[in-house]
Amino acid sequence: MWYYYPGRRFSTQQLLFFANIPSELNNTIIYNTEPYCTNDTMYSEKSCIVERGGLFNEQDSTSYAEAGNLAFAGGAPIETIFKGSVYGIKNLPSRSIGAIDKIKLEGAAELSNFPFGIATSNWDTSHTTLSALGLGKNSTYLNALRRAEKITSRVWSIFWGVYGKENPMDGSLVLGGYDGMKVTGKNYTAPLVYDHFDGPQGCWTGMRVTVTDIKINFIGGQNTSIFPSGTSLHFCIDPAHHLLMEVPMDYIDNFKSVSGIDATHSTTDLHWMALQPSIRKQFTGDLTFYLESGLEIRVPNNQFVFPETEIDKDGSRVYNQTRQNILINNVEDESPILGRYFLTAAYLMVNQDTGTFTLWKTNTTDESKPVRVFDEETGKKCGVVQPPASATESGNGDNHTTKHSPSGSIIGGAVVGSVAGACLIALGVYYMLCRKRKQAKNTYYYYPAHEEIQRYDIHEMDSSPRDAREDRKIIAF
Repeated sequence: MWYYYPGRRFSTQQLLFFANIPSELNNTIIYNTEPYCTNDTMYSEKSCIVERGGLFNEQDSTSYAEAGNLAFAGGAPIETIFKGSVYGIKNLPSRSIGAIDKIKLEGAAELSNFPFGIATSNWDTSHTTLSALGLGKNSTYLNALRRAEKITSRVWSIFWGVYGKENPMDGSLVLGGYDGMKVTGKNYTAPLVYDHFDGPQGCWTGMRVTVTDIKINFIGGQNTSIFPSGTSLHFCIDPAHHLLMEVPMDYIDNFKSVSGIDATHSTTDLHWMALQPSIRKQFTGDLTFYLESGLEIRVPNNQFVFPETEIDKDGSRVYNQTRQNILINNVEDESPILGRYFLTAAYLMVNQDTGTFTLWKTNTTDESKPVRVFDEETGKKCGVVQPPASATESGNGDNHTTKHSPSGSIIGGAVVGSVAGACLIALGVYYMLCRKRKQAKNTYYYYPAHEEIQRYDIHEMDSSPRDAREDRKIIAF
């Protein structure tokens, strides 16, 4: 199992850049030295590099090979789009430059002859801006790791991290399992249904949940709903989305009325269209999401209310401490969305083998306990036996949500340590990238625009040089 941090470094040879994780994308798409943002007057060359998270220069790689388009290189030949997804995804297999190279996600295994695409347009219009590590149902990256027996299942799990001056915490992305210390309480598991968001139960990311209420939690202890009585909303969970949530305008109006703020929208690219209250009154409350499954997820104020931030033309961050960005926005004729900042308080696991996703309330701790998830084939090979989870209906008869154990796959926790050594060798060596607080001296690198790792009160990292810490040590277990 591989354990690393979202927004962290991704490399071909020694060429480092940073990637986002769109959950509907099958292929990995990288921007090279033609990043398709410099024609916009709001960008300079430096700010473009920062927003892209670094650029790939194939001329600096001795193992790089080109293969026409992405499908010819061995990538997924089809990217299916649904209502709500980025339209440019559809044309990536045919219009991307097909590339093959050694590739390595920081903390994970190196893959030789990995097929990926080099973007030939500004295909991603969703304001995520980074290169993309696709983790969809036919993910070339997950498939390659599984074929190489570097992971025991095509499972990935994510915790976005915790922001704040006190007790900030790095986020994490786990491949082949989940972090048992980052979850608490009962979980909620539902099928992945890739479909149009206005269909009976689907989403372009495959992950749809029903929210029956959202309450503002005021400092004085009062909790007030922004939902009209007796209503509910179907949300699509999109870990790549740049805000906490998007909801219909009626709910935004209720939010502003209950909180007593007047607001417009931000026009800075990092938090594009985030709600921006006037300087006369700032928003200080938390938000609690009540899911039909019974989960209650409370997102603290400092996880979705930030100073207005933009990338200057020299690549640095500019903060306006007098203006707030509340990371919510309205939608019209589109799906409500729960974005990446929802995953500061909720923990998500996606199992592409069983076609399910699981949510927990996050346990915000620095401790980690990797738990491997085995697909059926690997479980039989290792003699690890656990019956498939049986779903139980919750609520009324027309309620299709389920609450049960994380998936029908086999879960390996502490018991996995007793599995025969021969089996472990067959599965490969499992690694965990461990967090260390100690800093290394005299080494520097640039944090890019969307590295969502908190350092004190900086909510999105600027590009100024910082001491790189000794937090990249690989430990075998």
